[in-house]
Amino acid sequence: MAIAFKRVKFEVDRAPMAAPYSQKQGFTIPGKIRNDEKGRPVINVMLQSYSLEVLENGNPSHCSMSLDQVGLEIVSSEDTDEDGQVKLTLWRRNHPNHATNPGWGFKGTVTALVIADLMSS
Repeated sequence: MAIAFKRVKFEVDRAPMAAPYSQKQGFTIPGKIRNDEKGRPVINVMLQSYSLEVLENGNPSHCSMSLDQVGLEIVSSEDTDEDGQVKLTLWRRNHPNHATNPGWGFKGTVTALVIADLMSS
């Protein structure tokens, strides 16, 4: 069986620190994706890399962000030209203590790696 890989890059621009952040990004895989015995496409996603920095009033801060989790999942897409979407969710602790202040935020990039099992030709 052949396996295909696709990088999906997320740009996070000035997201608030006070709540979880979520974003979706579509992807296409070259080739026909194999379905499992229940008819679902055999696709998985993993974190390749991420780089996030804390912002205070729009400026980089040396305060640590203390992320709890970077979540990635495959979700279906309304766009028929896409094979699916990757949904990114960033959860974090309430650090710094003033994270609910609208002046605190973060920005950066997250790169997901989609792995698809292709049908034999």
